[in-house]
Amino acid sequence: MYAYVGSRTSKERNARGKGISVFRLDSLWGTLELVQVVEDLMNPSFLSLSRDGRFLYTVHGDEHELSAFAIDHDSGTLTFLNQQSTGGKNPVHLAFDPSGRYLVVSNHIGASLAVVPVAADGRLESLSQLVEIEGPVGPHRVEQRQSKPHFNLFDPAGRFVIVPDKGTDRTNVFRFVNGKPEPAAVPFAVARNGSGPRHASFHPHAPFVYLVNELDSTVTAYRYDELSGNLDPLQVLSALPDTFTGNNRASEIGASNRGMDSIAAFENDDSSG
Repeated sequence: MYAYVGSRTSKERNARGKGISVFRLDSLWGTLELVQVVEDLMNPSFLSLSRDGRFLYTVHGDEHELSAFAIDHDSGTLTFLNQQSTGGKNPVHLAFDPSGRYLVVSNHIGASLAVVPVAADGRLESLSQLVEIEGPVGPHRVEQRQSKPHFNLFDPAGRFVIVPDKGTDRTNVFRFVNGKPEPAAVPFAVARNGSGPRHASFHPHAPFVYLVNELDSTVTAYRYDELSGNLDPLQVLSALPDTFTGNNRASEIGASNRGMDSIAAFENDDSSG
């Protein structure tokens, strides 16, 4: 078994990473052995594997591209295949649609959602769709100057893709048909003013979605309509203890707090969400 780790590499990010690191994982002892570092890559941040595990893909933070690599079955090492444009600046997340034929990318500064087809040999084809994401910005003077999509989450049936937007305090919903994202009947759910929606996750077997709001360190629970893609808000909970008073941002479901350097865990009610 192998683990793949992306890293920031640019001086602008004050980064110390070298690229993508490949580790061999000993499942018995839980140890990691470094087997390869793919260098000369600009900020390979979020990574995604193909459904069959033969290929790895990465976005390049602060740039405009994503790259494809073949994975050697025996050694786990990576071989560069090709690179394509995402059509917008600072791609931060990529996800396969359920068919495995398309990668959907959030361009954080480009304020857009990109679709890049993937060929049978794992290579990236040219950008096929680019959807601009707009909306009134939130009140945060630094983080909410424009739309900032940050994540792409397909629903379990693969009919809709959910895109939290940190800049507009909205979570956009697109119907995904034959590689084309189209706004759902209810195209977005509005979060609390200044909350900064960032990452989301579906409940494993019930119709609920949980959304981390980065800027106010909260988690929102939504009831999800699998036929329409509609998100109905149920509850908002803080990811911080009442005694914490410093600057903080939550950045993950489950949920990590950057300023406090803590992880908040939430108990879930399967019937009510």
